[in-house]
Amino acid sequence: MNAYWRDKKVLVTGGAGFIGSNISERLVSCGARVRIVDNFERGREEYIEAIRSSAEIVRADLRDPSACSAACRDIDVVLHFASKVGGIGYYLSRPGEVIRDNCFIDMNIWKAALDARIGRFLYASSAHIYPIELQMTPDSPLIREEQDVPAHPELSYGWAKLFAEKVISYQAEEGMHTRAAIVRLIGVYGKNQDIELATGSAIPVFCRRAFEYPHKGPFVIWGTGKETRSYTFIDDAIDGMLLCVEKLDELKFVGPLNIGTEDRYTIEEIAGAAIAASGKSIAIEKDTTKKTLIWGQAVDCKKAWSFLDWRPRVGLRDGVARCYEDISRRLLS
Repeated sequence: MNAYWRDKKVLVTGGAGFIGSNISERLVSCGARVRIVDNFERGREEYIEAIRSSAEIVRADLRDPSACSAACRDIDVVLHFASKVGGIGYYLSRPGEVIRDNCFIDMNIWKAALDARIGRFLYASSAHIYPIELQMTPDSPLIREEQDVPAHPELSYGWAKLFAEKVISYQAEEGMHTRAAIVRLIGVYGKNQDIELATGSAIPVFCRRAFEYPHKGPFVIWGTGKETRSYTFIDDAIDGMLLCVEKLDELKFVGPLNIGTEDRYTIEEIAGAAIAASGKSIAIEKDTTKKTLIWGQAVDCKKAWSFLDWRPRVGLRDGVARCYEDISRRLLS
C-alpha cells in the first residue's frame, strides 16, 4: 500500500475533520503529497497539528465552485469527505440545510475533478442511504449494496449521499477521464471525532459522558437501549478505502461497497463499552421519550471483504477504549 501512494498528489476534502484528518495522517506516513481543504466549521487545527509541516493546508468553503476548482489544481487523487454531518439531533433539526449544502459540496467538487481531468476520485457515502423499511427491527437482516432501491432514506443526509452516488456512478461509467470509487461507510469511529453532546455520534458522546461522570450529571442514553448498530474503527475503514482507490488502476469504477464490520451491538452494549473503558461504576439511565428512528442498522460487507481481500481487525471493546483515551486527552488539555 505504501508504494502506491508514495509521491501521489492527493486532495483530501474535509481533511481537518474526523475521517479526513486520520486518512491525511496515514497518507503522509505513506509518502503522499497531501493537500487538505477544509472550512473549519467542524474541522480542528489540532487534528492536523502532527502533519502541519508535511501537508498543504487550505482554508476554503467547497460550496463555492471556484474554491473547488482551485483545490483540484495539480492533483492525482481526490478523497472526498467534506460534508455537513452530525448526530441524529442535528439531522432532524436542519434537514433542508443538510441536503442543500451537501448537494452543492458534492457536485462542485465532482465537477471540478472532472474539469481538471483528475485520474482518481473516492466518494465517501454512508449506510444512511438505505431504505428505512430495512432498519425497523433490532435484528433487521444485513443490508446488501443492491438494496438501495426503491430509495427511502430516513434522513436528508442519506438522500444527498444517494443523489451524489448516482451522479458519480453514471458519469464514471460513461467513460470520463476520472475513475471513481464509492464506499458506504458504516458507523466509523475513533480519534478526532466530534464530542459535542448536541452534534456528536453515539460512541464519542458516550465516552465523554463516562469521562465526565458524575460531575456533569447522569449517564443518559436516548431510547430503550435495545436498538442495534454496527461500528467500524477508523484505521480499518482507512485500509478499506485506500484499497478501493488502488483498484481503480484495473477498473474505471468501483462500488458502491459497504465498508465495515457485520458485528452488531445494542446501544446499551455500546454505552457499556464506554463505561468499561472509563473503569467507573456507572448506572445507565434511559430517556424513552426520545423517538427511535432507526431500530437496527447493519450492512452486509462480504462483497468488499472478497473484492479487496480485506477485513476489519479492531473489535468494539478495543476500539472504544482507544476512543476513550483520545477523548480523555482532549478534555484534559
